[in-house]
Amino acid sequence: MSAGLVRSLVPEERSVGRAIERLQRAGFRITTRGRLTASARTSRKNFEKIFGTKLDEFKLDKSLAINCQARSFYYPGQDAAWNPDPEVKSLIDEAYIQWPHIYLNQRFPMPPPSPIPPRIDYHHLRVPGDLNILLNVPEVHRAGTTGRGVTVAMVDSGFAHGHTYFTEQGYRTTTVLAPGATHVDRDGNGHGTGESANLLAVAPDVNFVGVKLDNETNASNGASLLEGFQEALSHNPQVISVSIGFDLCPTNFLGQRISNDHLTQLPNSLVALEAEVEAAVDAGVVVVFSAGNGHVAFPGMMPQVISAGGVFVEEDGSMHASDYASAFTSKIYPGRIVPDFSGLVGEAANGAHYIMLPVDPGGELDQQGDGTLAGEGWGVFSGTSAAAPQLAGVCALLLEKDSSLTPGEVKSVLRRSSRDVVLGSSNGASNENNGPIPAGFGNDGATGAGLVDAFEAWKQV
Repeated sequence: MSAGLVRSLVPEERSVGRAIERLQRAGFRITTRGRLTASARTSRKNFEKIFGTKLDEFKLDKSLAINCQARSFYYPGQDAAWNPDPEVKSLIDEAYIQWPHIYLNQRFPMPPPSPIPPRIDYHHLRVPGDLNILLNVPEVHRAGTTGRGVTVAMVDSGFAHGHTYFTEQGYRTTTVLAPGATHVDRDGNGHGTGESANLLAVAPDVNFVGVKLDNETNASNGASLLEGFQEALSHNPQVISVSIGFDLCPTNFLGQRISNDHLTQLPNSLVALEAEVEAAVDAGVVVVFSAGNGHVAFPGMMPQVISAGGVFVEEDGSMHASDYASAFTSKIYPGRIVPDFSGLVGEAANGAHYIMLPVDPGGELDQQGDGTLAGEGWGVFSGTSAAAPQLAGVCALLLEKDSSLTPGEVKSVLRRSSRDVVLGSSNGASNENNGPIPAGFGNDGATGAGLVDAFEAWKQV
């Protein structure tokens, strides 16, 4: 969808008001607004009544549910009727129930939160030091560029920034609740807390706005990714980082992938999110999404976003494509090759246990087996979930130096300045039935342009 088409689809405010008023009279509660869409909530019974349909419950397989926002969701069955109330139909274009999103990481561990991570006996990276060295960030910081004055929003599970790691670092962060989310100071999952440490390591002085999606009391009442993205936009960020997405391969009713064939058309439930992401980039916001860990990730495949892939760096400094990170050519957006470039990501052989990150003590990611102890408040994980905030942090550094950069210009600078990765292969599960994509000289399918180099990018701005 072109920028001009996006602008042509922006509805008149008066017509939006009439539609919202009618939905409210029909028992819907409007939660958030974007440029092109609105999110609303109502009971299952009322949705069925207003749209003349029947919603079936789809329960996710237990092995998948830990990586998803909710354990089950309601959606019209394959042959369900669709007969909306005539007045409602005349006022809105489409109504889509939002799918539960996937946290694009692998889960792990538990600790009393010390600001110093515990010792473990295998190769891993620590924040902020190891991460920054490998992304060539220290020279940028020494030049006085730390992200100051740049607002970065992250949409994720939650942000337990009362953890002593964050307080001792002196980061300036704010957490807001997306509709349905609870407990602004907690992160029962742990994903958002850990991934935010990646971003803040790279750009410690940004104005960080964490948009929490999860509801620890009732997971099914948490916010959709669309609601979270809309909430993020309301804070006027210059950068949005999202380590969440959807896997666009055929699945069964339990959410299990039944083939590696790529979908060739975007499901209707994701059209509103697509529109809001396009509108955000058109308005000048740099949007970064994870490319996935074997997933055919959306919105990570959208041409307008920065899609974050993965590179693994060994103890001796040698580097190769992560065999955990996705790499593919989209069948929905012709010519779109994922990823654009890469951050630091673990390997499949060790479950992507690669970066030691602070998490909410007692949360889900604080109770997985990675060599740390339950209750310590630290976990070792990564995936392309970790790469997206690393890249978003580098984007913030560039925007502090030159706030006039457009999203396209930021992407171009990062592409020109990334370090070429010529060894290793991607996760074959993402490349339909063709297996892993090998890295090679130049811009390759496995890592895109290679590993992001913060200082080289900063010098080119």
